[in-house]
Amino acid sequence: MGCSTPSVSLKNAAVRGAEVDGLRFDAMLEVHNPNNFDVQVRAVRANVHVENVAAPLPVIVSPNVWVRANTKAMVAVPIKVPWGAVPRILATTVSQSTVGFRVAGNADVTATSTFQIRQDGYRFNEEGELPRGIFLRLSTSQPVTVGSGRGW
Repeated sequence: MGCSTPSVSLKNAAVRGAEVDGLRFDAMLEVHNPNNFDVQVRAVRANVHVENVAAPLPVIVSPNVWVRANTKAMVAVPIKVPWGAVPRILATTVSQSTVGFRVAGNADVTATSTFQIRQDGYRFNEEGELPRGIFLRLSTSQPVTVGSGRGW
């Protein structure tokens, strides 16, 4: 059974709103499975670098999403920007309309539910951006899809 490497691209970001410890958004990764068999995305481990935030924001999530053969599926990667970082982001992006971010990491997949062939460490490194105004309007409680991906 030949196996092609699934690809990952950042499609957009969905703002989920304000939480006690920060602004939450989901980086929406599109996983393309070019194989003639299903694959499962078991885990995603990544570091998110938000423009003008000194330390990367670590993310570990187990979406357990199955991607059917020769199709694409969306995988949400939750990201939280700490409140302490928001004033710096706003101050350093005052002349910009967007705030850039990068999601870089690895995904672990299982090929077919029957054979349970595991492959760990599919690497990805994707860039995107969020409207700067979203950091100003932190009171939204409804999910809003904003931003865009810039495959890297």
